[in-house]
Amino acid sequence: MISDTSKVECCELKADRDYHFKVDNDENEHQLSLRTVSLGAGAKDELHIVEAEAMNYEGSPIKVTLATLKMSVQPTVSLGGFEITPPVVLRLKCGSGPVHISGQHLVAVEEDAESEDEEEEDVKLLSISGKRSAPGSGSKVPQKKVKLAADEDDDDDEDDDDDDEDDDDDDDFDEEVEEKAPVKKSVRDTPAKNAQKSNQNGKDSKPSTPRSKGQESFKKQEKTPKTPKGPSSVEDIKAKMQASIEKAH
Repeated sequence: MISDTSKVECCELKADRDYHFKVDNDENEHQLSLRTVSLGAGAKDELHIVEAEAMNYEGSPIKVTLATLKMSVQPTVSLGGFEITPPVVLRLKCGSGPVHISGQHLVAVEEDAESEDEEEEDVKLLSISGKRSAPGSGSKVPQKKVKLAADEDDDDDEDDDDDDEDDDDDDDFDEEVEEKAPVKKSVRDTPAKNAQKSNQNGKDSKPSTPRSKGQESFKKQEKTPKTPKGPSSVEDIKAKMQASIEKAH
């Protein structure tokens, strides 16, 4: 596995001062990434040419002009990451300076195989522990379902109790109605019986006549719902009234 590291590099060039960038012979890959070239304080308003010398792919030395600077025209130039493989020599081909160059030293480091194996083992252990913890987390779901089922059973029991109470209330109400109904009938029957007794005792027939008619018609009206027969006609009522009058005389 390869990881990149970087270090900041900077140098100052003058007419009699060059900059040499070298690295030790190791297995890592090195690159010099140049960012900016600028004139320093006190530089004369004259032409400054910055040159880089490095090795090409064939291993032969090659020289490249990096920047041309002048204080009144162009005091700085951005190279935007111009990468050169060391060894590299930077110098002023023209001008007295000073000129400042900034950049980065990039290193591609190869990690040991043992460290890679250790990381893989750690990943495997984490995956195994995650799989073992999964059933424990899933066991919570049935418990929640059991609790929900128990709550639903309790709600059903409460609803059944409410229905039973409503049925009991309806039964009590029906019993009260049945108890009150005979009382009303007895109250209605009492005047009729008293009227019959008064007729039998020989009292005046005239005042008692309308009462007897009303009592008989009232009794018939109460009995009519029980029998399929229809209500009496006017002639039948008159005949019954005449018969009751004759009996009274």
